[in-house]
Amino acid sequence: MKGVQMSKADILVEVKKAEKAAAITIKKAEDKAQSLVSEARTKASGMISESRATGQSSAQAIIDTAKEAAGKEAEKVSAEGDSQIAIIKDGGADRRNAAVELVMASFMAE
Repeated sequence: MKGVQMSKADILVEVKKAEKAAAITIKKAEDKAQSLVSEARTKASGMISESRATGQSSAQAIIDTAKEAAGKEAEKVSAEGDSQIAIIKDGGADRRNAAVELVMASFMAE
């Protein structure tokens, strides 16, 4: 059996066909790669937005908890302060009476 021999023109036609097919394959691969990159960017953007929202929500929850705890502590300190003020006022009233009597006695003695 003899092999099929092609003329130079036939070879050039086949080469051109192969080049055209390769160009189409390359274009499809580039389009697919671009599509994958675009899809990955979209997913990444969504993930970043979701992470930001979750982070902000978590931070707000921490702040709210801290505010609540600080409010309770402030109420406790205020109540203790009010109690101390009442004790001082009560003690001061007794001393005022004694001081008034002392001053009056001093004036009467003169």
